[in-house]
Amino acid sequence: MKRVNKNNKDIVKPQRLNRGDTIGIIAPASSFDIENFKRGVGMLKAMGYRVKYERSIFTSCWSKPGHNKQRGFQINRMFADPQVKAIFCAKAGYGSIEILPYLNKPLIRRNPKIFVGYSDITILLLYLQHFTNMVVFHGPVVSDEIYAGMNSATLDYLLRILSQALPLGSIMFPQLVSFKSGKATGTLVGGNLSLIANSISTPYKISTNNVILFLEDVAEDLESIRAYFLRLRRAGKFKRVKGILFGKMIDCFQTQENLKTLVNEVFKSYDIPILFGFPSGHKHRKEASHVTLPLGVTATLDADNLLLQINEAAVV
Repeated sequence: MKRVNKNNKDIVKPQRLNRGDTIGIIAPASSFDIENFKRGVGMLKAMGYRVKYERSIFTSCWSKPGHNKQRGFQINRMFADPQVKAIFCAKAGYGSIEILPYLNKPLIRRNPKIFVGYSDITILLLYLQHFTNMVVFHGPVVSDEIYAGMNSATLDYLLRILSQALPLGSIMFPQLVSFKSGKATGTLVGGNLSLIANSISTPYKISTNNVILFLEDVAEDLESIRAYFLRLRRAGKFKRVKGILFGKMIDCFQTQENLKTLVNEVFKSYDIPILFGFPSGHKHRKEASHVTLPLGVTATLDADNLLLQINEAAVV
């Protein structure tokens, strides 16, 4: 299914995930704990899905630069495989950017599928959105957040967003904080702040016209955050943003007021709503919630009522 957004691009929505469908698991970035991976696979099977992966991902050198081509070709095979209905990542970490030259854009365009990941996987999300216009999903990875007894909100939002061809509706959490008042609607885009900022000079840099921009990060000090903001501002990436939604920004500031002061300084000339603390991406505790966000669909950010509303289905 396609729809045309305000930038005159056809937005491609993947087929929804049904019980009994096959989830393909790839390892495009860092190595991962094999026992945690097996635990995640067990949970996916318990949820009613078949699981497929290549045993090469367990080799100790798989995440090294010498295997960039193999990791890229693995993604191509998953998109080409008619059995695979969704693609999850084993882990994020580092290294996804190295495999981009080996991705087969025409093949991927012909076979749009659910693609889920976050953190370093942001590079792949940006790439897929830019070159294929697919809706992609900022969500959990298999070896960390998916396991028996996983956070109930994490599980609920993951299943609802991937398996129901319905708008997700309003999402509210008590920890959300309004940094700047207002309400706005736009296409939801974003991911990891540092990776988005560092992609500015690349062909797959983020498009921010008429968007709700989601930004999250981990273990970046305030001066680094400031540098990323300024890089994006110099590139004109905030000029036509409708609103900004921050994740929890784990270990990026001493107090919440430190970040709010920086945000007020950088965004003082922008009359847009800004909401902080949305639980998607990095988190302090393993059992904390991780809400899957569909990137590429329309959403409304309401900083006065402390909510994000997903206005359209992400799958068909």
